[in-house]
Amino acid sequence: MIYDNVLEAVGNTPLIRLNRMTGPEDAEILVKFEAVNIGGSVKTRTALNMIETAEKKGLIHKDTIIVEPTSGNQGIGLALIGAVKGYRTVIIMPDSVSEERRKLVRNYGAEVRLVHDAGNIGDCIDECLRTALLMAEEDSNVYVPQQFENEANSAAHREQTGQEILRQAGKPIHGFCSGIGTGGTITGIGEALKAVNPGIEIWAIEPENAAILSGREVGTHLQMGIGDGVIPEILNQKIFDDIVIVTDEEALAAAKELARKEGLMCGISSGTNVAAAVRMAKKLGRGKTVVTVLADTAERYFSTRLFQ
Repeated sequence: MIYDNVLEAVGNTPLIRLNRMTGPEDAEILVKFEAVNIGGSVKTRTALNMIETAEKKGLIHKDTIIVEPTSGNQGIGLALIGAVKGYRTVIIMPDSVSEERRKLVRNYGAEVRLVHDAGNIGDCIDECLRTALLMAEEDSNVYVPQQFENEANSAAHREQTGQEILRQAGKPIHGFCSGIGTGGTITGIGEALKAVNPGIEIWAIEPENAAILSGREVGTHLQMGIGDGVIPEILNQKIFDDIVIVTDEEALAAAKELARKEGLMCGISSGTNVAAAVRMAKKLGRGKTVVTVLADTAERYFSTRLFQ
């Protein structure tokens, strides 16, 4: 099969069983391996759906400038899509994100604008958003997808990722857990899985230093892409049954273990998801199935503690 462009190859990533990170009395853990997705992360799905939905609604045109505040992967996805579709793209990022993220965005031909993270990622993301919205006020060609409130974000997971998981698993799924960035992943996949099994247990995961749903103070942490210090508008807070907190050290350890025991090279937030999934597997026990998402590839973390 020949694709007309790389965007036609987005999605249909493998669902893989973990074999060496669970015990004999634990539930089975299946991971959706988004590191092999086009663009190297799950966010290519949402970026593509947001832009194509905007195109269908007539919100963007050939002279549109796509501008988005992001902590990383969504920006990379939008830069990729801008490259293929010919849109100028500007990504506004906290300066605390990895250097690899900035380089990837630039290599797709997009412009990177950095906002200083003074120790509160939520405040920094707010400043990134204010910068983007000011640009939209000053230039009518600027379109801001606003991933934290764009329904096309969660729809990508409800209609695509979640359906892939159901087809690939081919059996009941008893548990699902996911970190919260924009809220799109846990909302979309959670709604898709719960529509089939209303009794499924779903956990929302927060980094220890940005556990806003848990009522804790927000600071800076290593689990990029989740825990942005905001409660997203598109997050369905009724979809999850519990909130669990994962430390940076737990996330790093699980990400390294995924590489060394399962051959799965993925980022720090993937370690977050698996650290929680292991807890869920122990709780649900043998004979049950837990699903989570490995959100991105490890190659954009060479400059972080993951590779130290």
